[in-house]
This record gives sequence, C-alpha cells and structure tokens, in this order.
Amino acid sequence: MGTLDTLHHLAMTKPQKALLIFLAFAFASIVWVSAQERNEEEFEGFEDGLLALAQVSEQITVNQLSLKSFRCQEKISILETDSKTKSTQRQEFSHPYSVTRKPDRRVNEKLIFAELRAAGPEGSTGGGWDRFPLVDQPFTGRWTEAFSFENRLANDFKKQPAEQIDGKSCLVFAFETVPEITSIKISLLGQSVPLRQRGRVWIDAKKHQLVRLAARQTKLPKGCRSYEYRIDFQPQRLFGRSMSLPARAELKVQLKEKTLVVLQHYSQFEEI
Repeated sequence: MGTLDTLHHLAMTKPQKALLIFLAFAFASIVWVSAQERNEEEFEGFEDGLLALAQVSEQITVNQLSLKSFRCQEKISILETDSKTKSTQRQEFSHPYSVTRKPDRRVNEKLIFAELRAAGPEGSTGGGWDRFPLVDQPFTGRWTEAFSFENRLANDFKKQPAEQIDGKSCLVFAFETVPEITSIKISLLGQSVPLRQRGRVWIDAKKHQLVRLAARQTKLPKGCRSYEYRIDFQPQRLFGRSMSLPARAELKVQLKEKTLVVLQHYSQFEEI
C-alpha cells in the first residue's frame, strides 16, 4: 500500500492540473507584457536617438552653409616614439589658423573652403607639414561631413548607454561606415583611401550638438598599421549663431618604424 499511496500523492487531480495550467498562462502573459513594455521603451529610446541624429545632421549642414571666413589660434604637439629604440621626441608649434570661404563658388552645390596654417617647421618640404600626420581640415573636412544631412545614411548607428562629458549628459552612438552607400575618400599620409570608419559619437542630450567624435580608420594606406582619432567640440559664437566647432583633436598613428601622437588645440576664434 505504501507504493500506491506514494503514486496517489504524486498524481495530480484535475483541479490541480487546471491550476497549474492557469498559473503557466498567467506567468507567460506577464513575461509577454513585460517584454512588450521593454520593447516599446527601447523603440521609443531609439526613436529619440534617431531624432537627435537627424538634428545633428541638420545642424552640421546649416553650420557649413553659415560659415564664412574666420581665424583662430592652433597649437600642435607631436610626440614621436621609435618602435625599436623606444626613444621619444616631442615638438610643439603655435601659429594662426584660418578658414576661408571662397566667394560665390560652388562645386556640386557645395561651398568651397580653404583651411590654412602657418608655414611648416624649418627644414620641411612641400607645404611644410607633409612629414607629420594631422587631422586635416578639422572644420570643413570629411570628418564631420560624414555626419551631414546629405550623408546621414552613410553610417550604420547603434545606440549605446548614455554618458557624461564635462558635466553634459550625452547620447552615445556606435557607428560604422556603410561601404555600399558612401563614396567619400580622404587623404591619409599622402595617399587617397576610402573613408571607412568605426567608432562612437557623443551628442549633447539637450542641445543636440556634437560633443565628441572618436573613431579608427579601417581602410589604411600602405605602411600604416593603425589610425585613430578623437575630436572634441565646443560651442562657438560666430556669424550670429552658436556653432559646435572642433576645440581639440587627438590623432594616434602607428607606422612600421614609429608611433606618433598628435594633439591639435584651437582657441581665440574671430571673424575675418
């Protein structure tokens, strides 16, 4: 009888089965509703992110159209490390930097700008700065143009957790160039290569302005092992409006024989 009693206790009655089925359905419903709410929140968050990205793209385009000629002060610091000996050499330069808008000239409906710095270090050739890797044309070049309204589909964005930068609450997006869409090319180390970036962008959550852009170039010129940069932006009042313009750029380049870390600072903005 002991075995029969045990089997009787293990077997469920119909009311017990009905209760178990009801609880299973109730639990599944709760999980489904919770997942739906989470998905809706994530979708709403992604929608907010898309809005911020769209507004940043519009601001970049409007800023480019509003830019005229201005000057500022550029300070360059270059740290060069020999790969074999590990010896280092540091050089620093400070000079005026100008951005000039060419009057009434457009190519493919784009305004033409010229960015010029002072003559290069003594003893250098070409434009004077050819032997140093620099973030070229930080104000009107390809770095921020890749995020302009007309190129907004050239990157694949994925929202990341929010971060604080200098007290600002920032939306953060990881991004990667979509090769099938963009045809932009840039000059790196004297060679023309397709713009292929993978990095992150920080956007002011309230003002929807660029705060930071950091990425590495995945398509490298011959002789280059890695090319990474970071550009920090600050609002500047120029031509009757507030613009988010580069204030600091950091570039890390690893070549076969050496590694270079370049810092570029910009200050004292004034209209020409």
